[in-house]
Amino acid sequence: MSRDKRTLIKGPPPSDYYGIPYRSLIPLKVENLIVAGRCISSTHEAQAAIRIIPIVVAIGQAAGIAAALSAKLSTPPRRLNVSLLRKTLREQGAII
Repeated sequence: MSRDKRTLIKGPPPSDYYGIPYRSLIPLKVENLIVAGRCISSTHEAQAAIRIIPIVVAIGQAAGIAAALSAKLSTPPRRLNVSLLRKTLREQGAII
């Protein structure tokens, strides 16, 4: 924590991380829907890690950007170019 008592958010060390694939935000049987937060597709073991607030916020940011890009490009979320999504998230300062 910094001296002025604001919250300091740090990313994990470069070799200590896990990824959340974009496909976990896309339901298998529903088109044009992106889920975010604790309801994404994951294993029981992964739920312990993805339910904490900073991760939920990051998932929400990714879902929001994906929705915006899908609308802008008239592309269903399932067919969205994930490289473009990652590029856009990095431009916004997301840690991915």
